Amino acid sequence: MILSHSRIAGIRPVLCAILALIWFCVPLAQAESEYDVKAAYLFKFTKFVEWPSSAFASSDAPFVIGIVGRDPFGGLDRVLQGKRTGERDFEVRSLSAGDNAGLRGCQMIFVNSAEEHRLGDILAAVQGRPVLVVGETDGFVSAGGMLGFAVHQSHMGVEVNSNAARAARLKISSQLLNIARIVN
Repeated sequence: MILSHSRIAGIRPVLCAILALIWFCVPLAQAESEYDVKAAYLFKFTKFVEWPSSAFASSDAPFVIGIVGRDPFGGLDRVLQGKRTGERDFEVRSLSAGDNAGLRGCQMIFVNSAEEHRLGDILAAVQGRPVLVVGETDGFVSAGGMLGFAVHQSHMGVEVNSNAARAARLKISSQLLNIARIVN
């Protein structure tokens, strides 16, 4: 059977969606820990979310991930060492919810579950800025977070608040949106 160019072009989005689904629906039992999987997700989010150029101080500025609260990854900077997103190196910062300047200087913020009660303060500090706010507790995206981890039947999934991301001028790839649970 010979496939025409238009038929191949029609199959390509399906294959991309299947590959994204395989990547983003990692069984937790296959990973070393839940936080190894979450660290991999944070890295992959940088490939499936587009930030405006205004999100960076310069063309060679690093991609900054802030962690609000304790670092549950056992050193996210160690996990990301040697990895890049596009042409940018990663920089990981430890932050407190009240560090408005520090929060505004990030492209992504991970809110530790112990700090979720401060989500309103964090969102207020970065309002209108292209900062992706990621959390790990039930109801995180309903409360205004942009991306949230969801565990269902021992599989890690993603919830997306596309309205919050759009308000922050972030573009989430349709590949991620296709496999995520949308909560607005």
